[in-house]
Amino acid sequence: MIGEVLVYINNHLDDKITLEQLAEVMGYSPFYLHKKLSAELGISLGKYIQNQRMHAAAYFLAMTALPLNDIRCLVGFEDNSAFGRAFRKQYQASPLQYRKSQMLQQAFPLRTSRYISTNGSISRERPQTARVFASRGDYFSGSVYAVWREVHTYIQSIDKTPEDFDHYAILHECPHVTGSRYCRYDAAIVPKGFKLPADPYLQTEILNGTYIQFNFCSNVQDYAAVSAEVNTALAGRTDVRHRHGVSYFKFNAMPDADNPDHLLIHWYLPIA
Repeated sequence: MIGEVLVYINNHLDDKITLEQLAEVMGYSPFYLHKKLSAELGISLGKYIQNQRMHAAAYFLAMTALPLNDIRCLVGFEDNSAFGRAFRKQYQASPLQYRKSQMLQQAFPLRTSRYISTNGSISRERPQTARVFASRGDYFSGSVYAVWREVHTYIQSIDKTPEDFDHYAILHECPHVTGSRYCRYDAAIVPKGFKLPADPYLQTEILNGTYIQFNFCSNVQDYAAVSAEVNTALAGRTDVRHRHGVSYFKFNAMPDADNPDHLLIHWYLPIA
């Protein structure tokens, strides 16, 4: 029971977590759950949740280039000042100081190596025209990111930068369902505020319809475990039903083909 509660907490750090909410999810009374958790953890529930939020924040600060405002939201803080105070109390430095200092990161090493949110926000997406780069590969291996070298070369050839585009992966198959190791994987880029020359063979419309979005950040080697957790969370939802169609990764930055770990990914799965 305790393990389930801790997994739930770690997968909902971007949400408001209350004892009453946890008790409802687990099917216990708030009094019993509080007593059990306090005895097992050795600290209060509120302190444990705060610790996990700060561990996740430190992970983002050390391993990604995400803006501080984005990190604040991902670990469940609405206010910059409250986030800064909580982080300083835990790590004896501001978030920005921690990010810039190797000495601080060595003094306070990371306590987590991944982030996942299974809250699942639902959105209706309008189609976007993307330039696509087709490939096949193992979704759970860094080798699938080789196609992004081609993307980088193309962007340079048209005198643009990666920051001029939004970056997506189009996932045409589900290895958990098909059992396939090598699946269709397309890299896709959507220009920001300008149009690329029309090319019917190298462009497609993406994100057309209703989707549920989950967020995660991890090593590529953890993708299999993360995707299994996301699929379990989606299967447990009673308000949505997965529909046939491709899913999408939206990356916070263009993937580096040689070092694709620790990208914040918004995973859009089609629903009815």
